[in-house]
Amino acid sequence: MARSITIAGSHADNALFKEFYGNYDGEALINSSTPGSSLIMRNKKVDFVGDLFRQPVRFGSAVGVGFRAAGANLPGPVTAPRGVALFQSKRGYATAEFDREAIKASRNDKGAFAKVTVDDVNAAEEGFSLHMVERPLFSDGSGKLGEVGTVDSGAGTTASPWVLTMTTTGTNAPKHKKRVYPQGAQLDFYSALGVLQLTAEVVSATSTTLIVKLVAAASAVVPQANDICYWEGNKDGETVGLSQFAPVSAGTLYGISQTNNPQFRGSIRSITGTLDFGDINGIIADLEEEIQSPKVGITSHKAMKLLKDQAEDQKRYNASEIKSANGKVGFKGIEVMTSEGSIPLIASQFCPDDEMYFLDPKYMMYVMREDFGWFDDDGSILMRDPNKDSYNARFGGYFELFCSKPNTVGRVKGFTVS
Repeated sequence: MARSITIAGSHADNALFKEFYGNYDGEALINSSTPGSSLIMRNKKVDFVGDLFRQPVRFGSAVGVGFRAAGANLPGPVTAPRGVALFQSKRGYATAEFDREAIKASRNDKGAFAKVTVDDVNAAEEGFSLHMVERPLFSDGSGKLGEVGTVDSGAGTTASPWVLTMTTTGTNAPKHKKRVYPQGAQLDFYSALGVLQLTAEVVSATSTTLIVKLVAAASAVVPQANDICYWEGNKDGETVGLSQFAPVSAGTLYGISQTNNPQFRGSIRSITGTLDFGDINGIIADLEEEIQSPKVGITSHKAMKLLKDQAEDQKRYNASEIKSANGKVGFKGIEVMTSEGSIPLIASQFCPDDEMYFLDPKYMMYVMREDFGWFDDDGSILMRDPNKDSYNARFGGYFELFCSKPNTVGRVKGFTVS
């Protein structure tokens, strides 16, 4: 049986690639396109070693306190309730492909080498930051992107792709949001019972439909109603998302029961109808009562527009400077006037349209085995597959989102936007 072998690129090719792109410092992941993860990326902790990450957490204050009469025994020492967060790193990748002849022809000219590689390098880094870091921030760790409502037409071919109407009720998966389906992405379709049906490629997406063509059949050859789609290979493998800090029902987070330890769970308000500033004041009051006022809010662009259209005396426009552990990140947004003062509110294109989060970034961090970068295998970044006339390079890292105080997170969900 034939075996595919990946061969390292030439020394000159790899030397040039490392010169231009080897000293990746992560700043490309801190930008206005990824506002949510950018706030947290400033707090990254690159010391994840071994298979599991262990982090002691404290759920409250010590309770060995009390008033006593003169001569009475002092209160017995009772320490604060504690636990240990235990989790594995998730493995995120992006792959860039380069034409072999173009690389070979430009290896003796730095300018030419940069010209033939820079666009694909930037595209891989941008795709990783958008779809492997920012988008999962608003997921639940399962990787679910959406749910098929009906299969309207098509044969699954290039000439006649399937036209799928996606659900907007969010029964088993998030409501349809076209931003999570970039053209050319490969998606896995699973049945509601968790059986892989097929893999398909995104042709295009609209506000209500997803148009795809078949890549490979598994247990089915046509998508079915109620199928759930995931980014190819991502099912149940994504990083922790904000919704897991403030879930609708208590679950298990980092191996810690949120039922037995309710202070390891944030506040949530499920509402119906149109969002208004009273809902924002309500969730902020919940957080203030629980632990502290949040430092920033994140929502969708549609929800942001809705709030901008409401009462002028409850907001003001500002390019907010939001503090994180190692510096400041500036994003355009609005300052919402609440009962606890002004809260910067920014928008992410991946936040569900019917959700809004309030948090303090200092309690969150990306824990990494090493910083994001281009994988250097035995000194080689550019690798050549003998079955293709091209080189490829792999970008990514092993990481997880960690929140030491989930009860500082507030979530509003279920409201209506047009």
